[in-house]
Amino acid sequence: FLIDKDSEIPEDLKGENIIRTPVERIICLSTSHIAFMDVLGELDKITAVSGGEYITHPEIRKGLAEGRITDVGYGTNLNYEEIIRQKPDVVMVYGVDSEITGFLNKFSDLGIPAVLNAEFLESNPLGKAEWIRFTGALFQKELLADSLFYGIQQRYLKLKTVSGGKQNKPAVMMGLPYRDSWWVPGGDSYMAMLIADAGGMYLGRNNSSRESFVISFEEALSWASRADIWLNVGMAVRKDEILALDSRFSRFGVFNKGRLYNNNKRSTEAGGNDFWESGTIAPDRVLEDLIRIFHPGLLPSGSMYYYQEVR
Repeated sequence: FLIDKDSEIPEDLKGENIIRTPVERIICLSTSHIAFMDVLGELDKITAVSGGEYITHPEIRKGLAEGRITDVGYGTNLNYEEIIRQKPDVVMVYGVDSEITGFLNKFSDLGIPAVLNAEFLESNPLGKAEWIRFTGALFQKELLADSLFYGIQQRYLKLKTVSGGKQNKPAVMMGLPYRDSWWVPGGDSYMAMLIADAGGMYLGRNNSSRESFVISFEEALSWASRADIWLNVGMAVRKDEILALDSRFSRFGVFNKGRLYNNNKRSTEAGGNDFWESGTIAPDRVLEDLIRIFHPGLLPSGSMYYYQEVR
């Protein structure tokens, strides 16, 4: 529930998990939460984060280095004693499957208000960005949040109109194996939608899942023979780094004759990637990058923001 600070708590709500707004102290358990806070101008309200080494925002990284912001751990290793010491007005939570219930129940037991920001469940790029409205409500900035989302939506749809009518759609494959399993986005996933909206033909589009699925190396080899573009190749910035993982990639047609791009242009040495941070609230900027990759020359001259070519 969101109520004004000076409001009386109704009798039927006493004992419930009540959030008094505007929030003054917040703990963010996902890097994407930082992006929402940033565009709302509320970074100074963040007192603690989770997985600080993966954060790319310079102001938050500076706060961690200076001790003004605390890292409370990650996943099952959350430091609940530190969270209690922080006395947050609210903890913004995310999780996967049963993790979500576990987090929320734990915070409820501790008497700490917690809210679930479920943008990570959205498969639609604009659906992810629209969670700015949810975050804005915590700070009584609903009008600002609506305005921000409207701008993002308009820019995204305009770009989609520019690229959507292209007939020559390049074939796109994605990813690299991780621990011997090659996970790729489902055909109804966030990345699949971005590729389609940018005028690309994702080779995994026939799988109707919103979740990732595993393909065999043989299937990847088949895709590689048809692909014009290979995206999101792990942490690689050079082709020789891909071959160092598995020399068989030298047999991939797309490796030899296609173009390779990675979404790690804005990343940290520790593995933080701004694509998954600010990119959550900037699907229009991600879409622009992909259009520049798929259809060079279609947009006015400019450089890519999240993506870089792997040579």
